[in-house]
Order: sequence, then C-alpha cells, then structure tokens
Amino acid sequence: MYARCLFCQADLGRNEAIEAFPVGRRLAYDAARGRLWVVCRACERWNLTPLDERWEAIEAAERLYRDTRRRVATENVGLARVADGTELVRIGRPLRPEFAAWRYGDQFGRRQRRAIAMGVGTVGAAGAAVVAGPVLGLVSLSTVWPLLNSVNVLLNARRSKRVLSVPVSPARTLRVAAMHAQRARLVPFGEARWRLEVHGVLPDDASAERWLTMDQPTRSVILEGEDALRAAATLLPRVNHAGGSARTVRDAVAMLDETPDPATLFERVADDERRRFYGRSWQLGEDGVVSRFPTAVRLALEMAAHEERERRALEGELAELERAWREAEEIATIADALLVPGSVTDRLRRLRGSG
Repeated sequence: MYARCLFCQADLGRNEAIEAFPVGRRLAYDAARGRLWVVCRACERWNLTPLDERWEAIEAAERLYRDTRRRVATENVGLARVADGTELVRIGRPLRPEFAAWRYGDQFGRRQRRAIAMGVGTVGAAGAAVVAGPVLGLVSLSTVWPLLNSVNVLLNARRSKRVLSVPVSPARTLRVAAMHAQRARLVPFGEARWRLEVHGVLPDDASAERWLTMDQPTRSVILEGEDALRAAATLLPRVNHAGGSARTVRDAVAMLDETPDPATLFERVADDERRRFYGRSWQLGEDGVVSRFPTAVRLALEMAAHEERERRALEGELAELERAWREAEEIATIADALLVPGSVTDRLRRLRGSG
C-alpha cells in the first residue's frame, strides 16, 4: 500500500473512514469496473490503487456514500464528505466528457490558481517596494526594479536546474533538465505517424543528483510510439504548469472525446500544428514546440497521455487475472480428476466423442 503520490511524491494523507484502505483524503471509485483511485490533494492527479487492495475498500466506500447525507450528484458522478472529512467521488456510468471534466477540472484549476497567486505575489512585492521604499528612505526607485529582477532570476534559475526522471520504457528512464521541458517538440514522422523530440537529456553516466550543474552537457532524444507516450505523460504536466480555466478544460475534454485513442490525438495535433506553423506568413523558431500550442490542445494531450498510461496498467492487471484464472482452472481440473472415478471419466469421454 503506497502512501505518496506516484506523480509528485506528495504525502497522500490518511483517512479513518475506510478501514480496508486508510490512505488518502479523497478517494474516487467505480464499483462497476472495480477501480479505486486516491486523488492527490497537492497535484490533483488520480493514483490507481493496486488490484488486491481495491475490493473491500470499494464496498466500504459505497456503503459510506449511501449512508452520507452530505452529498451532491449529477446523473453519473457523485461527491460525498463523510464524518472524518474524507471525500468520496462515486463514478456511475458517466459519459466520457463528464467524467474527464470531474477528473481533470480540479487538477488544472489548481495549477492556474497557483500560477496566478505567484504572479500576484510578485507584483504585490514589487508594488510594496516601490511605494514603501522611497517613503521610508530605504531604497530609491532606481534600485528597486533591478533588485526584484535579480530575485526573480535567482528563483527561476533554481527551479530550472531541477532534473526530471522521465520513464520511457520499463527498463529505461531518461534524466532531463527541467529547464528544457518547454522545448519538447511534437512532429509528424513517417510510418510512426508522430514522434516526440526531448531536449536537455543528461548522459547515461551522469551523476544522480536532483539539481543540474552549470557545466552539465545535454543532448536531444527522439522517441516514438509507446516510449513517446510514456515520456509525454511526465513532461506535459511540466509544460502545462499554469493549468487552465474551466472553459479551457471543457474545450480540451471535447477534443479528447472526438478522438478514438491517444495516439490518434497526438498524430492529429502534430499534423495540425505543422500546417498552422508553415501556413503563417512568417515563422519563428522550430515547428511543433509543445509549449506554443493553444492551452486547450496541450491540456488534451496531457489527459490523453495519462489515460493511455493508466489503460496499459489496467491491461497488465487483466493479463495477470487471466493467468491466475487459467492456473485456477487447471488446478480445479486436476482436483476434479482426483475425485472422479476413472469409469465416469471414460464414460464422459465416450459421450463427448459420440456428440
């Protein structure tokens, strides 16, 4: 049972409401499909729980939801808060747009509010310094702006030196300088249909430090297919750090709903953005730079990449279930054979042959 977010490593918190699964302050569940998620309150992303820990927790969550009066619901999605403050998100039979809006609305909205707050905080500090500084005789107007600019540069430099771990396959993880995440490119490419170009990749033999040194050499890596989707699922939240408004999220959900699978969405966006880039009367920089895409497009790509990763995790579980089922069937067959007399087995064999 994990206790930290799989995406941002924040503590998921604990609850006292569900004894079978005490992790998390907001749990989302779909009883019909047997899925249980812990919603991270730091990044608002949904962490799919291990298969063997779900069933009792889902049953307990359903009982609590039905017994709780403090709840709101649409036709397909419900939200309830139980006595200890734990929130339950109950998924019924939602249409995809409604489910996606519930799932991603908080996540992108919180990012947007955080980005706005940081911007307002910077402006507020600047205003206070400009007004109070000269009045108090502490600093002059001519020194305020360079000082604030220097502080801002130092803060941004520290953030940009962070190193991201970007899984691209079960056996391969790229270490990418965060300052280069914004330069990732999505472009059409031959039979693979599209590819992702990742900049700022550190050498394989680089030290495992979490912060980038000034003299650290980097390179670019081109990824295709499943490797590209895995990398996109890690890089896009960094590119989309400012989130989006409710209207932008709705536009992104509509775009996601119009495409049959994530790979098709990435392919379509790569083609559309290339045509848009070269259709202008002037071009600046390279085509396909993801950070320059419209916000709704970037959010839709992040949703698609995340859902694809979760779908593959579920496929792995289904394969494990099928293997266990086959083993159980084999064991049951052997057990039955041990209990059934040989004459009965021969008779059954003859009956099957005559049919």
